[in-house]
Amino acid sequence: MINTTTTPLTADLTDLASASVRELVTILTQLEDHLRSTPFLVSRGGAMVVNPDVAPLLSRQRSVVAQLRSRRASWRGSESAGTRSGSHGRAASASWPRPPWS
Repeated sequence: MINTTTTPLTADLTDLASASVRELVTILTQLEDHLRSTPFLVSRGGAMVVNPDVAPLLSRQRSVVAQLRSRRASWRGSESAGTRSGSHGRAASASWPRPPWS
């Protein structure tokens, strides 16, 4: 569970490991919204420079995405072994065909 004393944008990286996938997706959504509303370039001393607020947001975004990718990789590993909640892998989706690159 995410520490509620911090905002999702400032929660530390240890919280990411214990966060649920739903919480990680929520954090990623909020980060992307914040990035969209933050100007990338700002004027400083008469020159346009990269906004210093952007780098920590991008770093946090990369951390959240890495955590989601590691979860996906661990799920795929357990699915191929047939240990996912007693099932033998995921069944094909009835609503979406397999993408041509899979």
